[in-house]
Amino acid sequence: MRNYRKIVTCLFVTLFSTALAALGQDTRLADIYKTGRVRLVEEVRITDSQLPKNVLFENPRGVAVAANGNVYVTDVAANHIKVFSPDGKFLRTIGQEGQGPGDLGGPESIEIVGDLIIVREVMNRRISVVKPDGTFVKSAPFSPDDSYGRLISLKSLHDGRLIVFVERGLPKGFSGRLPEEQDLAIELLPADLGTARVIYQKKIRASRWAKNPETNAFHRVRFPYHPKICLGVDPSGRLAIGDNAKYEIEIYDPDKGRILTFSRLYTPVKLEDKDKKAYFDLFQMAVFVDNVKKILPKPPDYIVQLTEFPEFLPPYRGLIFDSEGNLWVHQYTQSRATNVFDVFSPKGEFIHKIIVEGAPIDASFTSGYGRPFAGSLLWQIERDKDGFASLVKYRFTAGK
Repeated sequence: MRNYRKIVTCLFVTLFSTALAALGQDTRLADIYKTGRVRLVEEVRITDSQLPKNVLFENPRGVAVAANGNVYVTDVAANHIKVFSPDGKFLRTIGQEGQGPGDLGGPESIEIVGDLIIVREVMNRRISVVKPDGTFVKSAPFSPDDSYGRLISLKSLHDGRLIVFVERGLPKGFSGRLPEEQDLAIELLPADLGTARVIYQKKIRASRWAKNPETNAFHRVRFPYHPKICLGVDPSGRLAIGDNAKYEIEIYDPDKGRILTFSRLYTPVKLEDKDKKAYFDLFQMAVFVDNVKKILPKPPDYIVQLTEFPEFLPPYRGLIFDSEGNLWVHQYTQSRATNVFDVFSPKGEFIHKIIVEGAPIDASFTSGYGRPFAGSLLWQIERDKDGFASLVKYRFTAGK
């Protein structure tokens, strides 16, 4: 009997200690955020020199971390997925260029659900599901019934269903005046990649169709800094959806619909000439000359004339959840710093404005093609001044 009591007592202590540890894990990042500064400490940096001779970071785009800590990186130019151990050791590649089952054509967004890898292929215009050993499971086209549509982002739920954010295109055979607005929809896609159900939809005006005066070809002229729809999905499967024309964010349950709305006061930041210059300095446009693809070094005059800019910058750039379900809202700032975030708890309560130090945080941080957070770790792709990419692992600590 004594031994039995000892066993029960030890078991209770173990379970209680585990519960306390789990509680501490749940609040650890929030406690760091309350200091107002987050320092990312570099632990691992992987460059081409650490890869096998026949493997390079050609154009890595998406990052996802599996439950066992392995890291999966899509490479849109190499047409495969690179796999690394938790400590950064290269393990293998998955897939190869092609259009058949198990092949990959421009893999970009990546999600991991259990033992399945879900990847969006921009060149093959499909979503594919494979196993970690590369075994093909299934695939389905996206935007199969229209033209000019695009899949903006892809997120997974823990039950295998997918959240797809799409810009709807034009019906096949469409003729007439091209629309001035873009029809955006956030949809719930079943695990079998069958028929999607709409969760949210809205029309916005963030671009226009124009004709190249030299070739008469139609293409899209984007309107930078205009309001857009922002999406984040937390570890429990809830969606944060924000129309950043104003500082208001809605939380959705994928099955029940909207369950929470919260907002925050902000001071509008006026758009300046330097913002326009920054956009055009980074502008890239592909054209074909004698069937050879060329990237123009600067935008043509007609693009500059047709590009519209708002009077003020939006209140935020985008949304992303950390591994504990806290929501990072990526700020526009008067200084144009890109490492400033408002952070909200899973209940929508404001925690603190934070400044992230120790790692480069660029303007596209919240619009990446995967989930870079894993516990108190962050994995991200970085590029040096010459454009060479590396994969870097950081650990969260409180800033000073």
